[in-house]
Amino acid sequence: MQYIDQLDFGAYPVTYGIMAVNIIIFILINLKVLSVPALGSSYMTSLQEKQYYRIITAAFTQQEFLHLACNMYSLYNIGRVMERALKSEIYAICYAVIMVVGGLVSVRIHKKTSPFTLCIGASGVICGLIGIYVVIAYSVMGFSAIRSMASTFIILALMTTSKKIDSIGHFAGLVTGIICGLVLINVYSFG
Repeated sequence: MQYIDQLDFGAYPVTYGIMAVNIIIFILINLKVLSVPALGSSYMTSLQEKQYYRIITAAFTQQEFLHLACNMYSLYNIGRVMERALKSEIYAICYAVIMVVGGLVSVRIHKKTSPFTLCIGASGVICGLIGIYVVIAYSVMGFSAIRSMASTFIILALMTTSKKIDSIGHFAGLVTGIICGLVLINVYSFG
């Protein structure tokens, strides 16, 4: 019971809500109620066939348990930090912007190399949240904030070498997050 109290569901409604949606979709996929081909995003399905909803559904779709566990663990860690720093409303807007813009950039770039490959997962948005975090941390603490994130960047770079991972989606999310972070530090005062 004490562990549940530490989760503090009321303090992070957006993060826990997003996690819940991801988990529910994962369960429905594994029960064969939903399918990755119906939810995933590719250039051909999302843009060419004008099924734009796939940009959003893909960001909530994980097929394997390890994929879900890694993404939800990462979201739990960075999401709560960002939701607390930005407040729930701004955090939700940033999450949506990263999901849509990063997803659109990713599928557009895939046009030439893999137009039919379905991309799924929350990791592109998580990379975007890391981008916001880095910009804000740098604006408050300077270069030492970037040094403290070195291991995160190394892990991210190593992960993207796998052919099973959409590195374009990760970097599109990261760049979108950095742009969001730059906008935020010019609008809000941090530190």
